[in-house]
Amino acid sequence: MSSPTDPGQEHINGNGIHEDAEANGSDDYDSEHLDSPSVVELNSEDFPSYFREHDGRLFHSSSSPYPLPVDTPEQERFTLIHNLLRQFFGVNCIGPVVDVLNESQGRHRWALDICTGNGKWVIDMAQEYPRVRFRGFDIVPIATRYPPRHVQFEVDDVNTRFRWSDSTFELVNARAVAMAVLEYPQVLQEVARVLRPGGLFVSYEWAPYPAFDPSLQRDLAIYAPASFRFHDAINTALLQRRGLHPIAAQIPSFLASAGVFAEISAGQHYIPIGAWSADPSLQSIGTACLEANERYASSVKPLLCDSGWTDAEAESMLTDFIREIRTMNGLVSVLYTVHARRV
Repeated sequence: MSSPTDPGQEHINGNGIHEDAEANGSDDYDSEHLDSPSVVELNSEDFPSYFREHDGRLFHSSSSPYPLPVDTPEQERFTLIHNLLRQFFGVNCIGPVVDVLNESQGRHRWALDICTGNGKWVIDMAQEYPRVRFRGFDIVPIATRYPPRHVQFEVDDVNTRFRWSDSTFELVNARAVAMAVLEYPQVLQEVARVLRPGGLFVSYEWAPYPAFDPSLQRDLAIYAPASFRFHDAINTALLQRRGLHPIAAQIPSFLASAGVFAEISAGQHYIPIGAWSADPSLQSIGTACLEANERYASSVKPLLCDSGWTDAEAESMLTDFIREIRTMNGLVSVLYTVHARRV
């Protein structure tokens, strides 16, 4: 089957397995709570319609506000961040994941990754939980087209109604989705709808600014002015050009206000930028985090130029930022995490 003309109007299966195989219960798949009529298979010749080139980078062509490229350098950054977070936390997913994904009464368990990117989290989780059915969706088909049999990736926009029925999933994962989300409370409504009672929602979001390790008690604007200026320019561009507000610290209150989540557990984590830590494991994590920050700087340059910075101004600001994070000890990226259960 071919893809629809407007990617936003139908849900696309990009991995070559038509959803009807599940809906019909074939190949030992559980058809419970699945809606398949709107899912069509995406052919190779349809892929270019989901992308556009700009300033030497490849971007999505949908109506999503997501501002960053979706090309190979960005996919490599996704993998870099996935690996450093797994090393930092020691697990692929925080929270009582084992409790919600253990099978009971012979019923299959289901997990959903929203804004899945290159799908690395899904693939690693699927290896850890081979009997769980994993689904992931994003605005472009950049995840592998040949995932394990119990994994499926689709193309869809997180700002629209999720295609799945009520109470389908035991786990919904949302990692660094803020740049793609227009109204986070609205997305949480969909998350709550597709979660089963007792199901788990897990969120990871980066703070809008880096910081110094709390033990140093240093003000970023004073002691790392290039980092402050760079991120201030990004946050201004995100708001003015895409209507995106920083939400990382607000997610626990969004969950509480939704009225359908309990056991809300929030955390704030400081991940070194660079190998300045005395802890050998944090040195490795910090080296990866430094590289991820440098790659991020390159990826946001088109956004800065679109918001009014000249190419020379943006390049100068990026150069100053990278020089500073390479030489300034004590800088950290701040990660907010939350997990909560559906009542």
